[in-house]
Amino acid sequence: LQVDIPGPLGGTASTIVESLPSIRLLNGLLVSKIMESEMIIVDSMLKPRLTELKAGESLIDRVLSAMWFYAMTYRLADEEKIDETSVWYVMDELGSALRHSDEANFRVSPFLYMPDGKLESAVSYSLLWPTKDVQRGDECTRDYLFGIGENKQRSARLTAWFCTPRDYFLREYRKHETKLRSEKNTRFPEIPSSTTCNLFEIHGRVLRVFTDIPPVEECLSRPEFIITTDVKDADIIWTSTQVDEEMKKAAGLTVKQYINQFPFEACLVMKHHLAETVQKVHGVADWLQPTYNLETQLAQLIGDYLSREMEGADNNLWILKPWNMARTIDTTVTDNLSAIIRLMETGPKICQKYIEHPALFRGRKFDLRYIVLIRSFNPLEIFLTDIFWVRLANNPYSLEKHTFFEYETHFTVMNYRGKLNHMNTPDFVEGFQQEHHVDWLDIDGRIRQMIRSVFEAAVITHPGIHSPKSRAMYGVDVMLDSHYQPKLLEVTYCPDCTRACKYDTQTATGERGGIVRGRDFYNIVFGCLFLNETAHVSRL
Repeated sequence: LQVDIPGPLGGTASTIVESLPSIRLLNGLLVSKIMESEMIIVDSMLKPRLTELKAGESLIDRVLSAMWFYAMTYRLADEEKIDETSVWYVMDELGSALRHSDEANFRVSPFLYMPDGKLESAVSYSLLWPTKDVQRGDECTRDYLFGIGENKQRSARLTAWFCTPRDYFLREYRKHETKLRSEKNTRFPEIPSSTTCNLFEIHGRVLRVFTDIPPVEECLSRPEFIITTDVKDADIIWTSTQVDEEMKKAAGLTVKQYINQFPFEACLVMKHHLAETVQKVHGVADWLQPTYNLETQLAQLIGDYLSREMEGADNNLWILKPWNMARTIDTTVTDNLSAIIRLMETGPKICQKYIEHPALFRGRKFDLRYIVLIRSFNPLEIFLTDIFWVRLANNPYSLEKHTFFEYETHFTVMNYRGKLNHMNTPDFVEGFQQEHHVDWLDIDGRIRQMIRSVFEAAVITHPGIHSPKSRAMYGVDVMLDSHYQPKLLEVTYCPDCTRACKYDTQTATGERGGIVRGRDFYNIVFGCLFLNETAHVSRL
């Protein structure tokens, strides 16, 4: 317990200890010592964290580590949305000299002055004003966590600046780990026969498809389907927009229409829910890196970090990912605990143990995008398209600290920034087998089992996920570690399949083999989901 003495709980340390018999440590001191010495006051001030100069660490790296003690942040917003990019800044000497206090007498806020009314002309200031009466000679302080109470893990977040009690966090982590390991794996029923129907045969006419996705509109050319611009007239709605009850009502949608979304699919496509879904069913799964929801599990994460630090781990590297953003927006790789905690300020995130030793291809990091098709969750009818694609980083992989900021070293999605180096899947598979002396079919089998396990977990934790009027496509991103074991990265709703439509691909796996024409990709997807076909897909 950390409290002010004298304070609300009592005037002396002895009084507080007597009234709280279960307390072991008071302001960092053992209760037994307090009682022996009959201490009246125990200083409750937490010692500030200081950057330690590590052997071989450059001055630049030391400055970057210390930056998180001083950095401030804001994010711009207009009436429609919040900007995806956060702004980090450091105040001048005066602003940076303001120390923290829970009972601060000043507040500081960023202020942008735009003389032309445009962001390009903005000049930024920090405004400082008193919130209490102050006298000459008083220290000016601010609350580093203004507006953040214990319901938002205030005490744990103070660890970004101060040396908080390590024992507490280590205990929380061990309790969390014990709970995960106690979760029992639920055996899923055997794969049943198909219960879905060929919609073309049922309707006896061409199926009308409404879509807001250009590649679907351009590439869906089968005679069983026709594109319509009237959403009310559609038999099938294939959209990148979330369809909730409010939208259904506004658009006049009916229960007879098929939609490319399942209820409760957030348990898969939102990163914090995905980890929770897997952990509830599989406990500690070998194919999911240790993952923490920073909004609720910060204490456990700090305990895990400190535990690895005490064990002398060579690299205590973590990756922070926003709950619900794609394309690696606001994603950070760091080994700095203060940075992890401070980055919570830019929005809800998960913190996941970084795969420090991934399998490499010609010295570069890569991941794999698989396309999963779901006809039904009850029974689970899940298919994998025979084509998948590899996404390669542009720079050689490195664990040098200065590379953590290099997007093209540690990230692989180059569709939106960086240079995209497309590689045909069979060429990658052949090259990978030769480089690492492995059989890709063994790796492929492990990946398939992992993907099915993920979707089984969704069925077990959320039985209501099934809807007879839903059919959906998901992207599953996978990485291999240095032992060629698959690791789940994320599951994406309505994935961007521009690459699948752009290139003709020789299948590297699957039962039939052959070439999948890019222009036929959505014909294959719709054939599987709505016509019960199995061309160029494999059932899991």
